[in-house]
Amino acid sequence: MSCFRELRQQLAGMFLAAGVETPAVDAERLIAEIAGFPRAELFLRGEEPVPEPLERSILRLAERRAAREPLQYLTGRAAFMDLELEVNGDVLIPRPETELLVEWAVRHLPQGGALLDLGTGSGAIALSVAAMRPDVSVTGVDLSPAALRVAERNRRRYCLERVRLLESDLFSAVAGEKFDLVAANLPYVTEEEYPALSPEVREFEPRLALVAGDGGMALIARAVRDLAGFLTPGGRAIFELSPPQAPRLERMLAETGAFAGIEVIQDYTRRDRFVAARRNG
Repeated sequence: MSCFRELRQQLAGMFLAAGVETPAVDAERLIAEIAGFPRAELFLRGEEPVPEPLERSILRLAERRAAREPLQYLTGRAAFMDLELEVNGDVLIPRPETELLVEWAVRHLPQGGALLDLGTGSGAIALSVAAMRPDVSVTGVDLSPAALRVAERNRRRYCLERVRLLESDLFSAVAGEKFDLVAANLPYVTEEEYPALSPEVREFEPRLALVAGDGGMALIARAVRDLAGFLTPGGRAIFELSPPQAPRLERMLAETGAFAGIEVIQDYTRRDRFVAARRNG
């Protein structure tokens, strides 16, 4: 029987050998998650023996992490904004930079406004906005029924009845409706980039939610084509994308003639990560 300190060292060594980017941190997080106590407490319990059933459970999951399965899929949970969301292989793991998109949307939605979240996945954007803005009505759409089932479980967990979740190919399920803000975190990885992604992403996250043709812009371009018809006059849109794609999206929006105030917004690393615009009128 190991103590927690020895188990932590064993897992960190496994993860280091497997090429995991943060082996010690992942070892600590995995043990703490499965043991059910805060990560900081792991050091206080260092010499405490690990119960054998718990050790077996942790080691089984550690083998999967060493095979590069993401930690969030192992625990079934991912932190995003103030929520803890269920995640599995049917949805992307929400990224920290997407929190900036949520903060922008919360600031720019008018009182009593309506938000459309294109490509909602786990519901991260839609549910976070709904939690922070009780006055706003929120619709999340996704092409994947499996992803929507995950989003629905997350919606129920936080009792966010105001959030509507629909199976939709971009705007297809909301024909005739208008929104004050459209938020889009659509697939934007190129076919050429995909093989070079980390094993955690390439081998475990859903390809459908990652990759798009036309230099990663196929779905974004389709959304831009129809976007103005789904926005109220003066309504806003924000897209998350890869930094090199920002100039192309700026041009696309400008060429429609329907948008003003087009701006590029940087992420935490000062890279161009979002493009936002306001509909004329």
